[in-house]
Amino acid sequence: MSKTSTQTEIPSVLQRFEYKYHISRDMIRPISDFVKAYCFLDKYSETSPNQFYRINNLYFDTPFYTFLKNRLEKKENRFNMRIRSYGENPEPPYFWEIKCKFGENRKKYRVKLNCDDIEKVFYSLKASEEFGLTGTNAKNMDMFQYLALSYNAEPKILTQYDRMAWISETDEYARVTFDANFKAVEERSFNIRPPKEQMESYDTSNIFGTEAQCILELKGSVANLPLWMVDLVKTFDLKSLAFSKFRYGMRRMILNNKPENIWYNVSNYGEIYD
Repeated sequence: MSKTSTQTEIPSVLQRFEYKYHISRDMIRPISDFVKAYCFLDKYSETSPNQFYRINNLYFDTPFYTFLKNRLEKKENRFNMRIRSYGENPEPPYFWEIKCKFGENRKKYRVKLNCDDIEKVFYSLKASEEFGLTGTNAKNMDMFQYLALSYNAEPKILTQYDRMAWISETDEYARVTFDANFKAVEERSFNIRPPKEQMESYDTSNIFGTEAQCILELKGSVANLPLWMVDLVKTFDLKSLAFSKFRYGMRRMILNNKPENIWYNVSNYGEIYD
């Protein structure tokens, strides 16, 4: 039996650590060879010709960019909201997600919903009941709608990137992912399908540095940092660096638009450009 045939869904509520590293593309193979002793490719990577698969995220923010502002100000407790899809031409199910940061830890609330009309879901009075959600999924959907209504959230950007993912065989939850080919486009409607001709790259040297074109992430349960991950970091002399797909996708949008009366001050304006 293939290991991926027993791969479980990502939990509806997940609290985890995330460590990110900027690496060059030529480090992907040796790091993959290292983690093979502890992990197997997830089902999407295993079926992809080059072991990378496409991820699309529709991000939301307030009319005054409150979520982005919290990110730039490095607020200890913050969150963002997105709808995730997979593939070049994504089809349902889509994944409605709230990703929260509490200090060094992250908590993700996730709802799998098999509906293509995301605008209808977004503005539904009670989507959890209308689409027959129960238990944690219903609570997560109610939370998404509550936050969207409370903050007057609206679509802002659609981001896209390619991922290779490894899943631990020896830990309850631990993953190693490689993300590359980052693109984004402004998206003011509820479109989940990236317009290829409009997507713009933002994995440039002024963000990553000249020798790094990929984001390596180590993820796992906050209660258990696998020792093999510690060995991985030491073996390849990895240095943790922050990276936000939401922030840099918004950066690309703002570089294009350069609004004159945007909410943030000159110092924040400089930070998002730098």
